[in-house]
Amino acid sequence: MSAASDDQGAAKQTPPTDEELLARVQKKDYDAVGVLFDRYARLFVGIAYRILSDRGEAEDLVQEIFLHLCQKSNTFDPEKGSARTWMVQFAYRRSFDRRSYLTRRYFYGGTEIERVKNTLQEVIGLEDQISARLTGEQLRAAFEELNEKESVTLRLFFFEGCEFREIAERLGDSLGNIRHYYYRGLERLRRTAIAIAVRNHKT
Repeated sequence: MSAASDDQGAAKQTPPTDEELLARVQKKDYDAVGVLFDRYARLFVGIAYRILSDRGEAEDLVQEIFLHLCQKSNTFDPEKGSARTWMVQFAYRRSFDRRSYLTRRYFYGGTEIERVKNTLQEVIGLEDQISARLTGEQLRAAFEELNEKESVTLRLFFFEGCEFREIAERLGDSLGNIRHYYYRGLERLRRTAIAIAVRNHKT
């Protein structure tokens, strides 16, 4: 076999990027949806479970997330950020919508919904105050203002769906320190990102 043939074979085996898959989804290529599902279903279940606090609801919601993702795929703009960031933000928004729906129908008991609200206060603040205002590039710039521990902790938590205990194991750090990195990093990220958004709005 020639070197050219080897190169062609290697190229064929290179997995498509998320951006390429979304472009195929826009053309109604449902095989591409299956590839994205394999890549992101576990992450989206983690996101939905963190917000809904119910495993069954989280797993059901993931099916809905991918259905709506297909319908909204044409709104993805690669100039505003990566496909991964866009899909993660999409999953968060659908999860928040579902939580609001369940709350209105008294799915949660009184004490449980208060616990959920308190637990998710930081996430809701991040979603409402940051994600909706910033492009992917601006959000990356905000992350660069964090120290390494804070940045890695928040990236693992938000974009890979890891729980604090998983993050502690991956970083070889204590659970208490991971909580500290998370809360301190989240507050710094919020202040930095809002400052960027205000600055860009004025320019």
